[in-house]
Amino acid sequence: MSHASQSAEGGRPVPVTGHGVGEAELAAVARVLGSGGLTTGPETALFEEELAGHFGTGPVLAVNSCTAALHLALLCLGVGAGDEVITSVLTFPATVNAVLAVGAVPVLVDVDPRTLNISPAAVASAVTPRTRAVIPVHMGGAACDMTALRAVADRHALPLVADAAHAVDTRIDGRHIAGEADVSCFSFYATKNLTSVEGGALTGPAEIVDRARLLARHGLRFSWDPALPATAASYEAVAAGWKYNLSDVHAAVGRTQLARLPELQRARRDVVRIYDHALARLPGVDLPHRTSTEEHSWYLYQIQLAADPDGHGTPRDRVAERLRRAGIVTGSYYAPLSRHAFLASVCRIPEPPVHAEAAWHRLLALPVHPGVSTADARWIAGQLTAALAEEGRN
Repeated sequence: MSHASQSAEGGRPVPVTGHGVGEAELAAVARVLGSGGLTTGPETALFEEELAGHFGTGPVLAVNSCTAALHLALLCLGVGAGDEVITSVLTFPATVNAVLAVGAVPVLVDVDPRTLNISPAAVASAVTPRTRAVIPVHMGGAACDMTALRAVADRHALPLVADAAHAVDTRIDGRHIAGEADVSCFSFYATKNLTSVEGGALTGPAEIVDRARLLARHGLRFSWDPALPATAASYEAVAAGWKYNLSDVHAAVGRTQLARLPELQRARRDVVRIYDHALARLPGVDLPHRTSTEEHSWYLYQIQLAADPDGHGTPRDRVAERLRRAGIVTGSYYAPLSRHAFLASVCRIPEPPVHAEAAWHRLLALPVHPGVSTADARWIAGQLTAALAEEGRN
């Protein structure tokens, strides 16, 4: 049997992303299904309380996606038609879809070439009288330079709405990243560090969270008469709203995952340590950047491969194909949004995103999730070393 088969359990590939769902989550779902209450209810309320404790911030609203959380945050901050919102060109389209949903214009700016996070200098250069907010994206779980971004935002009286989809366990100087923005939005999608299968959350000032809660439930204000049967509720439509609520079934999975998060994060960090040790001395390989004061969530472990010696292209795709043949699935996150014809047509791009474009050709994400054992990680590092040797880089 080949090492690929041993590491990939019977020859199945090692995926680049995965989840840590197991028996505990199945039991939680069964418990809620057996309770008779399926949609938003006490389980969701408990999930929100426990998330607030994890973030160490104010109130939390659980919703059905990070995209919904971003949309609600912008609505509650009064961002609308004709306004501009500055964000990173290196992110998933959901970030700018939330901006488009409120009728505003996304302004895409370049990244820091080391961190792959939004460049504070690029943000400062892109501010105009129409700018109403900035959305920093904590790429892969690495914290943005929130001190520099806060300085820019405060100079122009702009709120920071963090896309923290990758950063559920990211900290700076021991403080959770959730408190570094005016509003922070999180994802609990299937592959995230903490999953509720589908889901998200936002946290911020009570008035923002309260307004978001109203809008997330059709814009309805509910009243309850304790003299009436528990099934008799009345409501009044007080705003145009959406159906962004999270069900108790999803919340049960999320609560279980939150309780297990230290264990799940240890598994990721064990893999990261193996990769760091094995790859640190390989020529032409830049490891993911992190600072001494940062606790990275490690949603992604992306290396950057140096350009070919002739200066034309990189070996990224060739190396990825060699790893794929060995049974290792890799990725590259993300293609700059400026490469999407539709998004380029509806966004403002003040300057060519040269750093994001260069990084896109170099990025290679290795599997880093609870399904990757330490033995797998050593084997993957060995396969990468061999693939680079075939490229004549080692």
